[in-house]
Amino acid sequence: MLNIPVYKFEAFSFDDKIKVALQTCNQYGISHIPVVEKDIYRGMIRCDDISNTENQNDIIKNHTYLLEKVYLSDRMNWTEILGVMMRNEANVLGVLDLSGKYIGVRLLDDILNLLTEKTFINEKGYLLVIGKPTTDFSISQVAQIIESDGGKILGILLNQNDKTSQLEVKIQTDDINEIIQTFRRYDYQIISQMEEDLHLQELKEHSDFLRRYLEMGN
Repeated sequence: MLNIPVYKFEAFSFDDKIKVALQTCNQYGISHIPVVEKDIYRGMIRCDDISNTENQNDIIKNHTYLLEKVYLSDRMNWTEILGVMMRNEANVLGVLDLSGKYIGVRLLDDILNLLTEKTFINEKGYLLVIGKPTTDFSISQVAQIIESDGGKILGILLNQNDKTSQLEVKIQTDDINEIIQTFRRYDYQIISQMEEDLHLQELKEHSDFLRRYLEMGN
């Protein structure tokens, strides 16, 4: 289990103005903002949705229809966290504890960076690049296929848009061909494969400035 940090990040309330929320979105380059009202987590609002609001002085309470009931549990593993973030096209999501209380946010960059730093560079293995339509793509399924065929995931890099998802996954295994054949049976496209990759694609910076800001506050 990788240690994915939870950052203290003050959630917005129903009485906060749209323009203040948008300033936060633009300042930190985040995809969503968390909303809490009377100590109850209400969900996330997509920054793109409120950017088109005509009256920027309006309050969030008048736009609760934009709330998305999505969150991360503090007990989720990295595959579950990454899956939720990818499905919701989010680089930041609110985290709830076992009692359902909002405790902060997790960042997509932290998951990708931790996976890369811990395993991609230091461990030898096979680099497999697979693709599939985004609507049919599942991080959990990818992990299950690899592990059920006796492989170990050393790291992943994901490039995704509305139509297609392309995943670079580094695998430690005695039989890469068996894993490849299983991916094909599940309709994954095998884009490329190699042993011991030399150069890795740099991770996209989704919210690096926000992370630095949050770390300063801890």
